[in-house]
Amino acid sequence: MFERIQKELADYFGVDPATITPDTSFTADLKADSLALMELMFNLESETGKTLDDEVLDKVKTVGDLCKFMQD
Repeated sequence: MFERIQKELADYFGVDPATITPDTSFTADLKADSLALMELMFNLESETGKTLDDEVLDKVKTVGDLCKFMQD
């Protein structure tokens, strides 16, 4: 799951996938705003069929947080 999310983030934010780790912060490291996070969540919902509501969006701060949620 991490590699899938890593690739999606690298494509979306235009960064080298190697720079994205489980500790990468969406806001501090990727400079993601709320719109970018919502678009990312929508894309992941479409790909995985797993529903990501606003509560999840508030809790997910790092790539690792997102991976953990997607695997649960």
